[in-house]
Amino acid sequence: MRRIREALHLVLEKGVSRNKAALALSVGRTTLQECLHRFHSSGMPLDDALKLSDADLERHLFPPVCVPPKRSDIEPDVTHILSEMKLPGVTMKLLWEEYRRAIPAGLGYTQYRERIHDAQGCRDLVMRQAHKPGEKVMVDYSGDGLSVVDPQTGEVQRKELFVMVWPASNFVFAEAQDSQKLSDWTMGHVRGFEYFGCAPSMAVPDCLRSAVTKAHRYDPVLNRTYVEMCTHYNVVAVPARAGHPRDKAKVEGAVRIVQQRIVAVLRNRIFHSLTDLNRAVREEVDRLNDAPMLGYDGKTRRELFEEIDRPAAQSLPQESWQYQQWMVRRVGLDYCVEVERHWYSVPHALAGKSVDVRVTATAVEVYLDRERVAVHGRMHTPGGHSIQDSHMPASHRHSLPVSLEQLLWRAQRIGPSLRELVQARIDGVVQPVAALRACLGLVRLAENHPDLSQAERAARYALDRRMVTCRHYEQVLKSGAAEVAEEEDPGVVEHDNLQGLARWAEAR
Repeated sequence: MRRIREALHLVLEKGVSRNKAALALSVGRTTLQECLHRFHSSGMPLDDALKLSDADLERHLFPPVCVPPKRSDIEPDVTHILSEMKLPGVTMKLLWEEYRRAIPAGLGYTQYRERIHDAQGCRDLVMRQAHKPGEKVMVDYSGDGLSVVDPQTGEVQRKELFVMVWPASNFVFAEAQDSQKLSDWTMGHVRGFEYFGCAPSMAVPDCLRSAVTKAHRYDPVLNRTYVEMCTHYNVVAVPARAGHPRDKAKVEGAVRIVQQRIVAVLRNRIFHSLTDLNRAVREEVDRLNDAPMLGYDGKTRRELFEEIDRPAAQSLPQESWQYQQWMVRRVGLDYCVEVERHWYSVPHALAGKSVDVRVTATAVEVYLDRERVAVHGRMHTPGGHSIQDSHMPASHRHSLPVSLEQLLWRAQRIGPSLRELVQARIDGVVQPVAALRACLGLVRLAENHPDLSQAERAARYALDRRMVTCRHYEQVLKSGAAEVAEEEDPGVVEHDNLQGLARWAEAR
């Protein structure tokens, strides 16, 4: 409507009815009413409005509306997007967020994704998997774990949540663990099989380090300890492909259910030990497995497991698998291999060679080319040595007693305290050869000291305090702690005022 000023003049100034004004101006009555409504809403005085031209008055009452961008202006650059998605860490979601920041009125994420899929010429189709009864279990860790609060320090310690599920019946096992390390990972399988009372023919784990040493699409390298655990239960490990969670979709769904039915339920409870936490987790797992499932005629996971999976699964062996760890070690020139800061001997001819070491809770076994060459009882004291005489060369076995006798003789020349200190160092190891170098260090520290009497007093000071290492003895010599202690302790002073002295003399 271009003649707004005339409409205002006729209706508001001359008092012409709206019907006659609309007829006179050749406009619709509704259009005229809209124009008058906008004028009254603007609050502009009539005199000022009549002074404006029709064009200016129309711009005031009918401001221009933002025109939406053309469709061609909001279409994403598919070629650039496809090239960006090849970069590590770049996802479609990230590219869409950058696109919307640049074009706020752009496409939504669903339409954006449709454009990319159309450009790729394919759809992300999903293949429905058929799970045979009793064939396999799928294993993973939950991203959201639980926590234990140290009762002494109040420190909150996060725990991992291990999840195992039978895909045919959806029967679930879950437990809290300290970490995702090899010991927790393998023993989680053992406790899961014991919870089920049977074992599958196949395990489908994620590609975590405790299961897969080196990932590969077709031929991954599995951890040796994990393979031995599976072999004990006659189970074959077939890891899911890296970056393909749908290979183990059932356990991904089980993890989501565990987070909703266990983690969320226990979120406000405080636990002070892993045992208490797992007791609560087991209660929630049993409650989950005994709850009716939608779409299964009201059957529970446990009922389906007993009906479908258990009859087709394998029975457990008579003995449970005990944790063991394999490691590769190089034999040193002292014909020993190191395990957790303890040294175990092997035949001296293997010095410089790489060997496989199998560590269990009670033993340490050394293998060369799959043949066991040494076995020791496992020692948990760091810094010690376990050396067998049969592993030593003849020259070492024959010269050892003479060498120790010479060291004791050299120590006796300085004083009896130093000899006792050397003897205490020898008595502190299983095999005397392990203390040979340390005893030599004690004797040389004393012999090289400018005051041999002070070295003897330092030996007595260290011996009384069970400081029998070279490092401790050297610190005593450098600090002069023995001299200070002797000055601070003058001993017993004999004089007449000693209590009971007269009675002691009469008694004599």
